[in-house]
Amino acid sequence: MRDWTPDHPKAKLMARKQAAILEAARQAFLRDGYEGTSMERIASDAGVSIMTLYRHAGGKDTLFAAVVESACHPADQVEQAKLENSLKKSLGDVLVFVGVMFQERLANPTTTALLRVVMMETLHHPHLVDMAYNGLIATHEDALDTFLSQRSETAALPAEQRRKLCETFFNHLVGIDTLRVLLGMKGLSEPEMLSRAKFATTELLSALVS
Repeated sequence: MRDWTPDHPKAKLMARKQAAILEAARQAFLRDGYEGTSMERIASDAGVSIMTLYRHAGGKDTLFAAVVESACHPADQVEQAKLENSLKKSLGDVLVFVGVMFQERLANPTTTALLRVVMMETLHHPHLVDMAYNGLIATHEDALDTFLSQRSETAALPAEQRRKLCETFFNHLVGIDTLRVLLGMKGLSEPEMLSRAKFATTELLSALVS
């Protein structure tokens, strides 16, 4: 979706409208599915004109990608502050924090519902698979890759090796419980998520000295 610079005279107004649009789109996709959602309905639910909607988003694909990706970002200022504070800690502490946060986001009800929408509509809209993977998985890999490229412990690693570490780290965080959650069954407990995050962290740190 479109971004406005902070010094834009209508930046705050545009941000509020964009938030309303994103929430309306999220609700519409979860309620009506991708196929059943129209831009006109999203505009109406968001309280904006269809022209304003297209000014913020080029089309339904853009909105769906934004909805999926929003599941990966801190939901509020408190969560954002926790993330920023964690980045000041040791590499191990950061990785554990990221590992737990990733598992929580992957298992939360909104993410689960969006994945179900994708699974139900891949026959007619196969491109949704790439959108979901990029928004839910690749976004995290990219963010961790960027972070590691700036840490003294990992900055000197070849880009290919660093990327492989990121992929392996997140592979360790996804298990059979993901399928259980998609089926409506109980997922991991908080202690179990923490244990898995610590394991993924230990594996990554061990790879640095091997």
